[in-house]
Amino acid sequence: MTSKFPRGRARLPRTATAAAAALMALVAVAACGSGTGSTSGSAASGATAFKVVLPWYADAEGGGFFAAKSEGLYDDQKLDVTLQSGGPQVSATQLVAAGRAQIGFADAAGVVQAQQQGIPIVAIGALYQNNPVGVMVHADTGITSFDQMDGRTWVTQTGQLGPAWVKRQTGIDFTTQAYQGSIANFLKKDDLVQQGWPTNEAYQAQKSGVQVNFVPFSDSGYNPYNDVFFTSESYLKSHREELTAFLAASMRGWQDYMGDVSVAKTANAAILEANDQQTSQSVWYAWDKQREYVVAGDGEQRLGAMTAARWNTLISQMKQLGQLKTTPKASDLYDASLLPKVAAPSSLPAAPDGSY
Repeated sequence: MTSKFPRGRARLPRTATAAAAALMALVAVAACGSGTGSTSGSAASGATAFKVVLPWYADAEGGGFFAAKSEGLYDDQKLDVTLQSGGPQVSATQLVAAGRAQIGFADAAGVVQAQQQGIPIVAIGALYQNNPVGVMVHADTGITSFDQMDGRTWVTQTGQLGPAWVKRQTGIDFTTQAYQGSIANFLKKDDLVQQGWPTNEAYQAQKSGVQVNFVPFSDSGYNPYNDVFFTSESYLKSHREELTAFLAASMRGWQDYMGDVSVAKTANAAILEANDQQTSQSVWYAWDKQREYVVAGDGEQRLGAMTAARWNTLISQMKQLGQLKTTPKASDLYDASLLPKVAAPSSLPAAPDGSY
C-alpha cells in the first residue's frame, strides 16, 4: 500500500526544541514498548528484525537504503529491515531512545542537542560529509556569497544554527522570518533569502520557473555532518554485530545507488511506490544533486566517515553560539568503529536523459 506524503514539503533538520519534545515523550513511549530489544527479535524468516526511521519521507535522500533492500544486501546480512518514513510528525530520536527503532537520523548538532537533553543516542555514521543545508537566492540578483546577502530578510527554520554562525563569522546582519515549509513567498519576492536543500527547495523553485543560486552554510565554515545515523547507547553496547551488518549493507547500497544507474532505477521505483506524492523527476533530480555532498572529503575513501576533528569543531562552534550547557567529549557523541571501508563510486554517472 502506498503512503501519501506532501509533495515538495520542506525537509527541515532537527533542533533543540525537537530534542526537548522527544525527551518529554520518551517516558510515555518507553512504557508502551518492551525496551531496546522490542524490535530486534527474530523475524519469521530467521533474520533479525531491524527498523530504520528514514531522514524524511521516502525520497532520494534515503535512496541507498532502498537500494540495499532491493539488492538483497540486508537479506545477505540476515537482517529483516523495515524502512519507516520520517517527517515532521515522527521523532526518530524518541523512537530509537525508547527501543522502538534501531536507527534514526539527525544532523550532528541534533545529536549534541539530544545528549544535552539527556537522550542517550550515539552517532555511528554520517551520510553527508558536506552538509547540504543552506540558502538560495534568485539567480538574477547576481548574489553568490553570504557577504552579498547583508541587510536582506532570511527565511530560516527556528533553531537552525547555520544563520547564527554566518552572522558571527562574516559580520553581516539580516532579519529573519520563520520558515514554515513553503517557498511561495520566496518565489514572489526576489529580495528574500530562503533556507533549503539543493535537492528539494532548489528543485521546487526551478520547476516554478525561478532560477536560483544556492549557497550551503558550509561555505561559512559551519559544516556539521548531516543525515547522521544514530542508535541508542544501550543498543550499541548489546547489538554491535547487527549494527555492523546494517552499516555494511547500507554503505554498499549507497555506493551502488550513486554509481550504478540500473540500481538507482530500481531503488527510485521503490521510493515512488512508497511515496506516490514524489515524482520521477524530483527523485532523479535529488539523486543527481545530492551525490557531491555524500562523496566529499573523507567520504571519497569511506562512505559514512566521521572524525574526532569534525565533531570537536562542531562542539567549539556550538559553544561559541551559546548552545551548550556542558561541553561534551567527541568520543561520547560518536562511534565510527563499526563502519565498513566502502569507498565512493569510482565515477558518478549522469542522470538518464530526460529523467528531470
